[in-house]
Amino acid sequence: MSTAIGTERKRLGVRVLTPEGAVFDDLAYMVIAPSVRGEVGILPRHTPFIAFLKMGETRLKLLDDTEVVYATSEGYLSVEDDRVLVLVEQAERADEIDVARAQAALQRADQALADAGDDDVARVAAESARRRAENRLNVAGKL
Repeated sequence: MSTAIGTERKRLGVRVLTPEGAVFDDLAYMVIAPSVRGEVGILPRHTPFIAFLKMGETRLKLLDDTEVVYATSEGYLSVEDDRVLVLVEQAERADEIDVARAQAALQRADQALADAGDDDVARVAAESARRRAENRLNVAGKL
């Protein structure tokens, strides 16, 4: 006689927030995010934790064993009581990234970088735009 007791997967409440609002608010069994000190994996019952995030790929392993991947910008991740909060400026779901638009953004950023000359403010803005476009293309390429 078999029972289902103990077979239910432990879960995390996960919320991915941008200034525009929540892009994800559901349950998962694992969160993998790009912290500034290396990739971090969060599972249920994780100790309270706060990390600075760098631009990269944030992966959410859902209860049905599927994975949702986001291209995320810099931000923060916090864990408390089996709840994970990811606060970032931008989060774009990998399967929704418009590759042609991202490639055009990369070309514009390259041109802005070439045109920046000695203008440090323009150079920093162009480098940031280039990193965002590259990140979106890298994450989209993993589909």
